[in-house]
Amino acid sequence: MLISELDMFLYYQAMFIMFLKRIFYSITIFFLLFFILFFCLIVDSFVWFIKPLDINQNTSDEFVVKFGDTTRDIIKSIRDTGIYIPEDKFLYISYIFRLDKIFRAGIYKISAFDSPVLLMRKLVNGDCIQNDNFRVVFIEGWKFNQFREELKNNPIIKQTIIDISDNDLMKMIGSDILCPEGLFYPDTYHVTPGLSDLDILKTSYKKNQMIITSLWENRQKDIPINTPYEALILASIIEKETGINDERGIISGVFINRLKLGMRLQSDPTVIYGMGDLFDSKEKNIDLKNDTPWNTYTRVGLPLTPISSVSMCSMIAALHPEKHNYIYFVSRGDGTTDFSEDLLSHNAKVYNFLIKRGLDFVR
Repeated sequence: MLISELDMFLYYQAMFIMFLKRIFYSITIFFLLFFILFFCLIVDSFVWFIKPLDINQNTSDEFVVKFGDTTRDIIKSIRDTGIYIPEDKFLYISYIFRLDKIFRAGIYKISAFDSPVLLMRKLVNGDCIQNDNFRVVFIEGWKFNQFREELKNNPIIKQTIIDISDNDLMKMIGSDILCPEGLFYPDTYHVTPGLSDLDILKTSYKKNQMIITSLWENRQKDIPINTPYEALILASIIEKETGINDERGIISGVFINRLKLGMRLQSDPTVIYGMGDLFDSKEKNIDLKNDTPWNTYTRVGLPLTPISSVSMCSMIAALHPEKHNYIYFVSRGDGTTDFSEDLLSHNAKVYNFLIKRGLDFVR
């Protein structure tokens, strides 16, 4: 009886071992086949990844990637050109390398030598077609209506603010100040398909706010400028008074000295801004006695708003004026400026630089 039970135990043990072996062999074969299949897929994907795309004469060589496009949207844009892209492979590779989150918007050109890997590199680096229509240039010293005109004249930009007033536009941007003058940073902004005029203005506004806020934290503490907005107002006057960087700090010092003394700033650009369309640049019909909120000949202190867009150099000059005793300055007529500490010296320079040239008195 004991021998019989032992035989049965050995028998079942042998059967169990054979069962385990079969399972092991099956699993081994399964994983081997899976590995071979996976290896083939990897090789196939790699070959596809580095092989130039199939481009023929009937296909377009340009496709558009808009802001917010997903990887599937990009694949569709490429397929719309007539070039076949396997969606699963493109998705797999872009996801595995986490490229799908960093593809950039733009208009891209596909060449006969482009493989999927080179195409993805273009999308990641933003190597899109560039021409003058793919950028907007806002110039230092421009008024805001010139910003709007520049946006309006660009055929690539989506027009959304043509019929919107400046006040409503500022509300859309989220500004507490409803006058847009001086609140947008002059710079070159790149344009990509789908980008709107409002998008560009939001970027310009945020950049301006970031710069003036950062500079305000490190300003000179003894200047009679109470807010970042007042700094922009003064900076805009400096911007219009000179285009020479070395003179900005000196001119800022003149205006700061005048503010401390309670003197009028007497800046011609502020008067011209207040005149609006009444000013004729050819006739130079500046009316110093015509009182407006911007006329610094008739009013003490800063004008009501900035009078133009402002460069960073002018912002720095407004917040870090050069310390001196000058309270007058006059243009030499060659783009440079001469400064004086008293009216007698100033008038003599006016005579030398302006009267002899047959020009009008400026200061």
